[in-house]
Amino acid sequence: MVQWFQERYIAREEHQRIVDYYRKLVAQLHGNVRDLRARAEAPVTDAPQPAEEPDDVTEEPAKVPQERALGPNVVSLGFYRDRRNSGA
Repeated sequence: MVQWFQERYIAREEHQRIVDYYRKLVAQLHGNVRDLRARAEAPVTDAPQPAEEPDDVTEEPAKVPQERALGPNVVSLGFYRDRRNSGA
């Protein structure tokens, strides 16, 4: 029983250092996510203006709308549902 307790016991100071580390890590990650969301929601200035659609129907498949430029390391899967607007 004593050995079990000694293997699992963490001193209060060590526990506080661990908590402080993760608190700082979460704050940093939250800031990064906030910055990335702001960058993703910013209007893209290089986007071409949409062309007017012709009145006649063509046999060409419908074009996929342009996606926002999220950066070189971001993969967008395209099935995100905004729960704030969907009522779910």
